[in-house]
Amino acid sequence: MDASSVEVYAENAQGQQVVLTDQIFPDPSSTGVDVFAENGTATLTGMRAWQLASIWK
Repeated sequence: MDASSVEVYAENAQGQQVVLTDQIFPDPSSTGVDVFAENGTATLTGMRAWQLASIWK
């Protein structure tokens, strides 16, 4: 995730791998991550995140 994009890699209940890539515009004060499901259920069993270095040095 950077200032305006997020990528999610997951596995669904059938064991298929799925990928979500989206552009987002969060409020500047936003510092968290929410996990939710629409029209169904989901279970978060693990999460990994990395801090990326800026390309603007």
